Amino acid sequence: MLNFDIDFLIHTFKNINSLGKITIFLISWAVIWLPIVLPILWFNKWQKSAPNPNITKLTLILSLYSITPILAWVVIKVEKISLQDIGIIWQASPFQSILFGYCLSIASLLCVYGTQWAMNWLIWKDKPIFNFDFVITVISLFVVSFMIGSIEEFVFRGIIVYFLRVDYSIWITAIISSAIFALLHLIWEQKNTIPQLPGLWLMGLVLFYACIFNNGNLGLAIGLHSGWVLILACVDTFDLYSYNPDFLDWLVGKKDQPLGSVMGLMVLFLTMIVLLLMNNWSLHY
Repeated sequence: MLNFDIDFLIHTFKNINSLGKITIFLISWAVIWLPIVLPILWFNKWQKSAPNPNITKLTLILSLYSITPILAWVVIKVEKISLQDIGIIWQASPFQSILFGYCLSIASLLCVYGTQWAMNWLIWKDKPIFNFDFVITVISLFVVSFMIGSIEEFVFRGIIVYFLRVDYSIWITAIISSAIFALLHLIWEQKNTIPQLPGLWLMGLVLFYACIFNNGNLGLAIGLHSGWVLILACVDTFDLYSYNPDFLDWLVGKKDQPLGSVMGLMVLFLTMIVLLLMNNWSLHY
């Protein structure tokens, strides 16, 4: 009887459309996470509509993402696919792509920061003290940023894109997967996330194109995503700069809303321009 029920559920899952599969996937993720997250929320006195400490948000993120391998294993078994089908290709190229992604994301952010500094929109503070604690903190931020970037790309540009591309064209898949990526960020915080929704959606599109540029491999998208998270985490943790209050927030930005300004979006546009130019160059040569 149990085997019949499981076989029936698997058969039903495999025959529903992609949006239905994504809904079941996300609900299952939430149901498994619920008994883990409730004690964390209670202990940390989480406030849904107000800014919360970064360490609390990080704890929630890590608790959620730790479940991903279980769900990924279930998807692979039910759909009878391989890791390669969702963008994980174990060759030398993924590591090169990840490294290139880190370099490009860091360069794009530094370019925008440099422009803001030259325009007097951004004021650099005192440099951090380069000691043992500094090194340990940077290494910790690197590990956490890589985990966040890897898991989010595995889910949003891997599993969810795998589901969507069965029923939709490539760019409809890009639009829907990026919208899901943006909207799910509301889980962590609404006040600072709502102004960033267009930017998060554009970020999803850039990362989707990075996968296309990299022949379906998630490596480049992981590197880009992780690099952006790393630099933003570093400048926030070490409090490296402040914005000039004489200029409008929607133009220069706010530290707790990196994708809520014109300059924040410039990071995405610069990255996309580089990828498009590289793709055009490779087509000609």
